[in-house]
Amino acid sequence: MELKYLIKKVNKHFDCDIRKDTREREVVMARGAFFWLAKHTSKKSVKKIGASVGRDHASVLYCLKNFNDWLRFDEFFKADFESLKIAVLSEFKSEKMTPETLIYKYNRLVIENDILKNEIKKLKRI
Repeated sequence: MELKYLIKKVNKHFDCDIRKDTREREVVMARGAFFWLAKHTSKKSVKKIGASVGRDHASVLYCLKNFNDWLRFDEFFKADFESLKIAVLSEFKSEKMTPETLIYKYNRLVIENDILKNEIKKLKRI
C-alpha cells in the first residue's frame, strides 16, 4: 500500500498532520497508527516509513515497540485505531503468495512468538 495514501487516511481520521514536528500526544499516537499500518500493509523498510513523515528508523521502531501498550491502556485510542484499521484493511488487496513466501512469513511469526514468550518470562521474574 502506498505511504502517501496511508498518511492522508491517518491525517483525515485523526484530524491532524502526522508530518508535523511535534510531540503532542494526539499527533504521536496518530503517527504510531500510521507506522503500524505502514509496517503491516506495505513492503517498505522502516527507514522509508519514517522518512515519509520526517522521522528516522529508530523512531519507527521505538513507536512500534510501545504501540501495543497504547492500545492496552487507552480504550478510546484502541477503538479509534480499530475503526481506522478496518477501513484501511478493507481496501487492502493482498497479493498471491508463493509457498516459499508463506513458509517464510510463518517462520517469522514463530520466531516473533518465541521472542515475546521470552520477554514475558523475563517480566515475570522481575
